[in-house]
Amino acid sequence: MLLQVVDLNFTHVGKEQPTINDINLTLQAGELVVLAGATGSGKSTLLNCITGIAPEHTGGKLSGQVFYRRSEITHNSIRQRSQFMGMMLQNVETQLFTDQVWDEVVFGLENWNLPPGEIQSLAQTALLEFDLVSQKTWTIRQLSAGQKQRLLLACLLTRHQDILLLDEPFAFLDTAGVKLLLELLQQRVAQGQAVLLIEHRLELLQQLCDRAYLIDNGYITPWDLSVPPSEVSASPVPTNYFSGERESEIVLKTQNLSWGGYPAFPDLRVAAGEVVLLKGDNGCGKTTLLKLLSGLLKPSTGSLEILGRDLTRCTVVQIARFVGFVLQNPNHQLFAESVQAEVTQPDVSSQQAEALLEQLNLNHCQEQHPHALSQGQKRRLALGAVLVRQPRICLLDEIMVGQDPTSLTLMLQTLKTFTEQGGTLIFTSHDPGVARILNPRVVQIGN
Repeated sequence: MLLQVVDLNFTHVGKEQPTINDINLTLQAGELVVLAGATGSGKSTLLNCITGIAPEHTGGKLSGQVFYRRSEITHNSIRQRSQFMGMMLQNVETQLFTDQVWDEVVFGLENWNLPPGEIQSLAQTALLEFDLVSQKTWTIRQLSAGQKQRLLLACLLTRHQDILLLDEPFAFLDTAGVKLLLELLQQRVAQGQAVLLIEHRLELLQQLCDRAYLIDNGYITPWDLSVPPSEVSASPVPTNYFSGERESEIVLKTQNLSWGGYPAFPDLRVAAGEVVLLKGDNGCGKTTLLKLLSGLLKPSTGSLEILGRDLTRCTVVQIARFVGFVLQNPNHQLFAESVQAEVTQPDVSSQQAEALLEQLNLNHCQEQHPHALSQGQKRRLALGAVLVRQPRICLLDEIMVGQDPTSLTLMLQTLKTFTEQGGTLIFTSHDPGVARILNPRVVQIGN
């Protein structure tokens, strides 16, 4: 037995109730075990406890025991545990430490004091395996979220530790990246590595999974992966937050829009109430295009017209009067001291704010600090903070990741309400299920 968790409990700082309760699980060599459950149920906290991140870096109160090969490691440091377990966090950016792609791969290997020749060989193999050879000399800030995820996986898998702990590793990967990771996991498990993995897109793992656990409000139970973890309401009745009749006028037009010397993007012509999916591989420029539409980037060529006005050279603040943008990483746009304060904004009634929190299943955590939420809850809150301002156009960059089925349904119903009332939605997503529900017009970006 590689890993055994016995009666594990953990309570976060400032909380009276434990986040996880009496957790017992085992992990054998050559097994892939899935953790499923709602956002905020304690899945990521459990992985943090196993790796030592909690309480070493988070603070909080831990009780129970963790064993590796029947030796207790409950009080071992993160560095000691990293000798035999590798961890991929949900927020990829917190695990990238250097400025350049090649340096990032080499950095971890150098920390293990490996011979220089071996470091070069392992790093080259990792970049080749994850299709990052062309980006070898890039700065990390040039990478898309999917490419950053590939880079982190490349760094993690260069070392063949006995145990891999992965927190939503498929989140931002395109179709090719998902296929590649599934093949690699299958190989690693066959070679005897053990994988404990959190994922909401459970259909990806049904063929590979040996066992699964469901975490519900901090408690864990064995679970059949073929059974959905919670009932999803097929058509919850949405509340109408958005004023105005459905219109058919063109609200956004672009022509020959480009940035940074790259080829121009396809010209856009988008009507009120329309839903548009920007589709393409990791690194093709989808996020860059959304930043151009929001004013966060200024185009090298071309023009941007919104509501009949040329806004090509306008400031972000001017464009934000009409356009709301929810970023890939919610940590970059949550600024208030509480969930409630995040949506209680000027010219927004308390009734509107409370109704939107309820629709997004966040009303039970109104008094919590936004950064105390799970990543999935943060993304729903960032969406609520944008929609409560009633923008004419809403831009979403891969925000549907990290949602359990019920939360995803609530999010999508909220967006459908927005478009039914005349709002325009332009979004990116690699999840085919999201596209089926929103039924968008697809604009292909890149090749």
